[in-house]
Amino acid sequence: MKTNKTIIISSVFITLEIILGILIQFTHNYLNIFVSYLSIALAAAFPLFFIKNKNYLLVQIGLLFTLFADLFLVVIKPMLQVPAMICFSITQTCYFLRIYYNQTSKKERIIHLIIRIISIIIIQIITVIVLKEKTDFLSLISTFYYINLIINIIFAFKQKESSILFPIGLLLFACCDLQVGLIVLNSSYITIENNLILNFIIDPPFNLVWLFYVPSQTLIALSIIKDKTSTN
Repeated sequence: MKTNKTIIISSVFITLEIILGILIQFTHNYLNIFVSYLSIALAAAFPLFFIKNKNYLLVQIGLLFTLFADLFLVVIKPMLQVPAMICFSITQTCYFLRIYYNQTSKKERIIHLIIRIISIIIIQIITVIVLKEKTDFLSLISTFYYINLIINIIFAFKQKESSILFPIGLLLFACCDLQVGLIVLNSSYITIENNLILNFIIDPPFNLVWLFYVPSQTLIALSIIKDKTSTN
C-alpha cells in the first residue's frame, strides 16, 4: 500500500515537472516567472510526503533554501544575487552533510573534510588573483558555493549505490550554474569574446539554464525515496 502511494505521488510529481519544464521554454514575462518558480516549489514540497530520517530532512532543508534563493533571483526584480548565493551555499552545505553522514568510515570523513577545506581555500585565492580589484563578496560566495557543489558531486557519485539520482541531480545543478556563472562573469567581471562555444552557452536560442535546472531539482527531490541508506 505504501509502495503504491509512493509510485502515485512520484508519478504525479514527475509529470508536473515535465509539463512545467516544457512551459518554461515557451512562456515569457510574468507567466514564465510563475511557471519557473512553481517548478522549484513543487520540488521543495515533494519530500514533505516522505520525511522520516536525517537524509530526508537535509534534502528538504536544501530544497527549501533553493526555493528561497530563487525568490531572490527569479521573483524579486531587480534580482538580489548576494542573498541568493548565501541561500544556495546553505543548500550545498545541507547536501554536504547528507554525504558526510552517509560515510561510515572515520578515515573517509577526515579525508573528505581535508579535501573540502583545502579546495575552498584554493578557489578563494584563485578568485582574488584572477579578479584582482574586481573581487567582491558576490564573487567569493559564488566560488565558495560552486566548489562545494563540485565536491558534493564527486563524493555523491562515490555513494551512487545508495542513490544514483542524487549525484545526477547535482551534476545537472552544476551544468545549470555553469551557464549562470558564465553570464555573470561576462557581464560583470571578464568579457568573453570570439569564442563560439562560450558565446552559445551564454546566449543560446532556448532557456538552457532551466533545461538543466528543473530536472536537477526533480532528481534531487526524488533521491530521497531511492536512498538505500534511508528507512522506508
